[in-house]
Formats: sequence, structure tokens, C-alpha cells
Amino acid sequence: MANLLEKKKWELHEKKYKLLLEYGAKKGLIKVYDEKLIADLRQVYYKGLPVSILILHKWLSNGHCFDRALLISLGFNDDDFQVITANVDSLRLNPYYIDEYQKNKISNDYATHRFAQRIKKDGTTWIYDTSIGLIFDKELYSKIENPRIKYVFDKQTTLECLDDFQKESNIEEDKYALPLILPNLERYLVPIQPFYYELLKQEIALFKKTIHYEKICKEISEDFTRKMF
Repeated sequence: MANLLEKKKWELHEKKYKLLLEYGAKKGLIKVYDEKLIADLRQVYYKGLPVSILILHKWLSNGHCFDRALLISLGFNDDDFQVITANVDSLRLNPYYIDEYQKNKISNDYATHRFAQRIKKDGTTWIYDTSIGLIFDKELYSKIENPRIKYVFDKQTTLECLDDFQKESNIEEDKYALPLILPNLERYLVPIQPFYYELLKQEIALFKKTIHYEKICKEISEDFTRKMF
């Protein structure tokens, strides 16, 4: 189990995290996903769903940083960016993960996280953390998470990885699984941040309209009936 010193370090981290989060929100150093980013990612599909939904729904984003950090970069347009893999304090100092590490004798990769770093035309640099659904000023994020960088994918390498991702996704084939997936997403509509609730709801409704969801459900029902009788 995590010892007393480790628990104290976690308590201090939580206090620092909360203070810096409040400071960043007041100073404009923390942002939410903007409309253009969501609109651009609405056109990108991965395993049957648009990335706009993947990054807004908590179940589809939190804990899935390794591919979501890659996917969100498709909304950065002409800006330069990197996708960074690092150990971060929110995982490294968390007693729960320390206990799991000790119990299962796994490597210290339990603290590994991935996020996207966008360098905008105005010279500012922002961190997109898909596990919490927020955008941070780079300097502020460094103070919060103290990232210990392990790997950096540049823009070209990231886009090459995403080419392979796209090969795994065929919306024409994947859409027939949606009558099983979408009802659960709507039943448990849990956004990555509470203020995304209406946006997530709208994105799902728009997606259903785009793919003619009711028609797909009807086709599947008719096909099932034919096979049964």
C-alpha cells in the first residue's frame, strides 16, 4: 500500500491541482473545446463514431488517451503540433495506482499518459488533454502535471499513425453496429465535463441524422425478420 509520505504527496498534489485549475480558469489559461474543433472532428470517423462524440463522452475519452490524443490532432488544421507520451503526477502520485503497481508488480508505466500539444499561428502553445476534456496553456499544464516526457511524435509521424487508424474505420460497414452502441450512449449520457452535456446530446442527434439512423435500424430489423422466417 501507499505509505504515509506517498499519501501526503498526493494530498499536496490535489491541493495544488485545484488552486492552479481555479487560477487558470480565471486567467484564460484553460479553455474548453471550441465550435470549430468539434465541427472539424465531426467529419472524422473512428470505429463507427465521429471523433467529436469520442472526445465529448466520458466513457469514450477518459482512459483512452493513447488514441484520442492522436485523433484530436486532426482538428488542428494547419497548425504545427506534437503528440506527447509522458509520466504525469495525477497518475504517478495517485495512491490507487501506486497500490495497483505494487500489488500486481507491473512496470511504472502505470503513470503514463498521452496528450496533444498544439502550436498556434499566434505563437501560443496549448495542451489538449482528452482524458479531462480541457485545453491548457503549456506552462500551466507543466506546473499541474510535471510531465516527464518519454516519447514525442511530431506532426508527420502522428499523421502517418492516423492513416493506419483510418484504415480500421469504414463508416459504411461500422454503421450497422450503431443500433447497439448509440442507445447506450444516449441512455448513459455522461460528458467528459458537465458543461458539454448539451453539446454531446446535439452531436449524437446530428450524427444520427447524417447517417439516416432510423433507416439503418429499419434495414437491420427487416433483414433479421427475413432470416428468422
